Amino acid sequence: MRALALVALFLPLPSLADTITLTAPPIAVTAYSQGAIVTRTVTFDMPAGQHDLRIADMDSDLDPSVVDITLTGATLTSRSWDEDGSGPYRAPRTPEWLAARDAFEAATEALAQRDDTIAVALAKAQAAQDQINFLNGITLPSDAVTDVDTLRTIGQLIASDGTAARSAMRAAEAEARALRQGRDDLAFAVQTAAAALEAVTPPNTDPASLTLSVTAAQPGPATLTMRYPTFEAEWAPVYTLHLDDDDTLRVTRAVVVAQYSAEDWVDVDLTLSTVSPFAGSEPGTLWPLLRRIEKEQQAEVEKLLMRSSAAADFASPPMESPVVLEESFATADLSGIGVTYALPGKVTVRTGEDVVRIALDTITFNATLSARAIPVRNDTAFRLVEFDNTSPEILLPGQAVLYVDDQLIGETALQTLPPNAEADIFFGPIEGLRLTRVVLDRNESDRGIINRSNEETEAVRIEIENLTSRAWDVTVQDAVPYSEQEDLVIDWTATPAPDVSAVDDRRGILEWQIALPAGKTETISLETNLRWPEGMVLR
Repeated sequence: MRALALVALFLPLPSLADTITLTAPPIAVTAYSQGAIVTRTVTFDMPAGQHDLRIADMDSDLDPSVVDITLTGATLTSRSWDEDGSGPYRAPRTPEWLAARDAFEAATEALAQRDDTIAVALAKAQAAQDQINFLNGITLPSDAVTDVDTLRTIGQLIASDGTAARSAMRAAEAEARALRQGRDDLAFAVQTAAAALEAVTPPNTDPASLTLSVTAAQPGPATLTMRYPTFEAEWAPVYTLHLDDDDTLRVTRAVVVAQYSAEDWVDVDLTLSTVSPFAGSEPGTLWPLLRRIEKEQQAEVEKLLMRSSAAADFASPPMESPVVLEESFATADLSGIGVTYALPGKVTVRTGEDVVRIALDTITFNATLSARAIPVRNDTAFRLVEFDNTSPEILLPGQAVLYVDDQLIGETALQTLPPNAEADIFFGPIEGLRLTRVVLDRNESDRGIINRSNEETEAVRIEIENLTSRAWDVTVQDAVPYSEQEDLVIDWTATPAPDVSAVDDRRGILEWQIALPAGKTETISLETNLRWPEGMVLR
């Protein structure tokens, strides 16, 4: 009979439907400039029959309809979502979590043992005190007849035992005091271990759970994989640019990653993508353009009323309008699907913590160094570094910290730079290139010997002084007015003549390209003359 019972233990039994609780930690993340796709997976032993798989550490803010589930080794029949997290929460048993838990338990046990030892010492002291109290309470009956030897024996007993009890009490109290001195360190160790355990425990204390109803024809290994988006994540490239004294440019690349979901990414495979899947997949809507006409007289009245209403806003003297420069951004050829970067090794990004910076590599470029001078705005020239992206990598837009000869000089924003594209980056002021712009003479409106309210002239002297120990190629820029009206005539002369009279097709922006040796000064003279008919006002 016993042999038959042993055989029965190894026979396949009909499986009963039960709940299998699984922990599926994130193993891979694809992060975008805004948002991410998280992949979780777990491999487990699947018994035969129908069962419920319960994943109890899900983000309660997650939309369960967007969770893509793949199951091998079993068949998925249905799913349910428990958003209030009524099930028990079990923190992921990662190696660092287990180590922190063991350290906390060891520190707690050490403190408990010290408290027990202190309690034993205090118990010894109390026992000695009780013995002293007993000896002090010994009395003889008043009617008892006691001989001298008996009295002497009782006295010696009280003296000897009392002395021993007092010695034991003092020793126990001293032992307790010594044990208390080390207790504070043990209590602090418990607090430190508790903080370390909390740091590696996901903050999701009330998670949602996902329950999957599955069936398997036979027992065996099964793998569950889940993929879902989270909008609480972002990444961006950052750079450190070093300009060395041999005019080489070292570009150190890194990325910063942050996420604020309800789960930690511990030792995941992280991929960075330039695609924006959450920015919208459809073009904007084009609405019909309605135009109308009205009587010219009524339109003029409305314009007059509008000008009168706005007059109060411009009662003060008008300020000089700022010059608005158009910026052109290089566009990388991303083949329509963007660029992805798979980071080597495992990465940990905890939710809600400071931004994680991940170092990539350093690329070196040959740079051309020159100086840009805008005397009307600055009293020093600025370093201009020009280089070609000779690497096969596209440099994505991001913040860059600038160094010159290992000295921090500022920061800038690096724009998208595809392979073989050119880039210009300013690396701060050159204190030894001094700029001076002096207005020598100006005749405005009715000033001057002859009252000519329809003419304005100005004479300017510009000086560029090289106080450095090296020669510089300096590009000097200044501006003269221009007109689009025939009645407003503008003439200007410059000595020496500018190399470019419309920089980047901007009319009136002049540019001189000067080779300036060390210790030398270059002077530019600039005169302008504006004339317009009488009775009109220059704006």
